[in-house]
Amino acid sequence: MEYAILELEREIIKEVSSILDIEKVNLEIPAKERGDYALPCFPYAPHLKKSPMDIAASIAEDIRLEKGTVEQEGPYLNFKINDDYLVRNTIELCFEMGEEYGSIDPINKKMIVEHTSANPNGPLHVGRARNPIIGDTIARIFKKVGYDVETQFYVDDIGRQVAILSWGMANIDESELQACERDKIDHRLVRYYQHANSLMEKEKKVLDEIKSLMKSIEEGDEDTIESFSENSERVLKGMKESLERLDIRHDEYKTESSLIRDGAVDEALKDMEKLEACDREENALYFEDKKHKIFLTRGDGTSLYPLRDIAYHIWKAERADELIDVLGEDHKVHGTVMQSALNALGVRPIPDMIFHSFVSFDGQRMSTRKGSYVTLDDIMDVAHERALEEVLKRRDDLSIEESDEIAEIVGMGAVRYNIVRVQPEKPMNFKWEEALNFQGNSAPFIQYSHARAASILRKWGGDHGELLSKGDISKLTEPGEIELIRKIALFPREIKNAAVSEAPHLMANYAYELGAMFNQFYRDHPVLNADVKKYERLALVKASKIAIGNALYVLGIKAPEYM
Repeated sequence: MEYAILELEREIIKEVSSILDIEKVNLEIPAKERGDYALPCFPYAPHLKKSPMDIAASIAEDIRLEKGTVEQEGPYLNFKINDDYLVRNTIELCFEMGEEYGSIDPINKKMIVEHTSANPNGPLHVGRARNPIIGDTIARIFKKVGYDVETQFYVDDIGRQVAILSWGMANIDESELQACERDKIDHRLVRYYQHANSLMEKEKKVLDEIKSLMKSIEEGDEDTIESFSENSERVLKGMKESLERLDIRHDEYKTESSLIRDGAVDEALKDMEKLEACDREENALYFEDKKHKIFLTRGDGTSLYPLRDIAYHIWKAERADELIDVLGEDHKVHGTVMQSALNALGVRPIPDMIFHSFVSFDGQRMSTRKGSYVTLDDIMDVAHERALEEVLKRRDDLSIEESDEIAEIVGMGAVRYNIVRVQPEKPMNFKWEEALNFQGNSAPFIQYSHARAASILRKWGGDHGELLSKGDISKLTEPGEIELIRKIALFPREIKNAAVSEAPHLMANYAYELGAMFNQFYRDHPVLNADVKKYERLALVKASKIAIGNALYVLGIKAPEYM
């Protein structure tokens, strides 16, 4: 069985293609009062030498649809799915597919999504927390639409920041550092980085020693490489623990040092030297596109980060059909110039770039270098504490362990959702009153909708598998019932649109609207106390629970059974 909404789309395209004798038909999504799909006829006028209105009239007269209806509105055609087909298809598919509802059939394409890739010199701070949350959500979206997705963290284990950290750990006594309240390794080690960075800015001797360390790396000194790698891996351990709390994990950690060791950087350098867009300035190689110039090597021949990044993307391109990089807005120049360089080399695929603005907290930007920052761990702890307060206000029948478990689920969901619901390119200020709002556009609101559906089904207590046989779902014909079913039916189309647009916030919008529509249905339509259609409405509650839970999963948010 295919999704009703996508079946209608295919039927419309097939019919219109046949009537107009064209290969490509571009449907649009109209305002919901106009239907499920719209076809503007302007693009076909030059080819057919007819007015758009005449073309629309011709299609409306000749088209034969089994799964929907058509209505002409001037030069537009509006298509609407048949309610009876929509109801039966959607609810039956939810029951049949369960956790897989919304998924598209697998396609034979590999995608690598690179995200986070933070310098391993200290804990993740909330300013850059947007990157892993966007990246993980994008990966989940593309898995749902059938891609074989691999997530990667590119580890700058030989760069300047790790050199500063390594120098600090080798030359600074811990007694010189401020006490660390946290036991996590990345919180402890960042103190060495910050103190060493401060000394480097004041003392030329320290700067020279750090430069010497970086040159040793480029010359292949195994002891220095091993030291750098060990230090970066220790910091990464803390980062991984933080991300796992948000249910974010990477499939692979690719290190810069491995690209130097296996000769990939040298090969990239040879290829870049052949390009007309490359030249030298004081013996340092640079690449120049129409707008920017980036240096690939220093005057002494040692590689710089852009060259190593080019090597990394060549390596990725050999292993995937599509690439996505999630980068902060401060990397926009680097990212676009790198795309130009890869294009000049003839590398395919070229990565798509999702650039995001940063998160501020109470209006403050964060800086690891200066030490004036709020860590992601701090934010998650506060989220847990505040969520626990809300749970205790609402429930006095739970054990401490149960309350704590719900608070963790709600708190982490609040952090993820409040960040991903805003378009990546838009700046955002994290506000607790929004993140933990149980009544508005927030994760707790959507999670509560799921828990409410679960509660209704628990109170009923029957066998869910019998709902379709005991009831006649074709009786679900009231406007509030149809609107909720239509929203559930739109899940596969919404996730396709989010993938095509590479816009994770679209799934957040959908999840909120679905939760709100379910709550509206429950307010307006008796379920457990229904005189008629009790089993039919219970089936709709079950379908809603499945769809809401799956939407939350795509957002990396847990769907609680009770709150």
